[in-house]
Amino acid sequence: MKVTMTQVAEHAGVDKATVSRVLRGDSRISEKTRTKVMKSVRALNYRPDLNARSLSTNKSGFIGVVVKEINEDWVANFMSGLDRSLSNYKYDILLKCTSGDKRRAIYEYTKLADRCVEGMIISDVDNFPEKIIVPTLTLGFKRPGAIALLSDGGYFIPTFETGAQAGRLLIKLISGKTLPLNEIIIKTEKDAVN
Repeated sequence: MKVTMTQVAEHAGVDKATVSRVLRGDSRISEKTRTKVMKSVRALNYRPDLNARSLSTNKSGFIGVVVKEINEDWVANFMSGLDRSLSNYKYDILLKCTSGDKRRAIYEYTKLADRCVEGMIISDVDNFPEKIIVPTLTLGFKRPGAIALLSDGGYFIPTFETGAQAGRLLIKLISGKTLPLNEIIIKTEKDAVN
């Protein structure tokens, strides 16, 4: 059975609000109280309810990635770089595939919106959402309202490095920083092929 914050509070001899403040890192809590609460957290093997946290903070911790086909050659390397970059900021990735189908694309975008993703990266040029509701990057193409990652050589092949760069750019957008341009040109190797 899942341990609740109320059970942690009872075990530590404090109220539930104090447990919440300790877990959020509130500096008003004394070191003695913080230590007592954290001992109870460990003793009871308490895990915070991420759904409840996302409701109270209005942050889901999710980034949506929409690709045409998951088995495309570049996806694994790009996702590896993206995951490496986003995990530094405590974000998780929800990967969706459209299979090039407009109805499925609409369904997947709706699912991502329902999960309250904080940002999106889209590579399916043919099935771009009609309305952008979160900071969005596109891979290899331009769309109004989105920041485009483009290649200096014309043909865009996402890599581990571009995944990491996409993650850093998306974090900037999510945190409210504006980028000076609506497109970012990425230097590519001259021998890249289609």
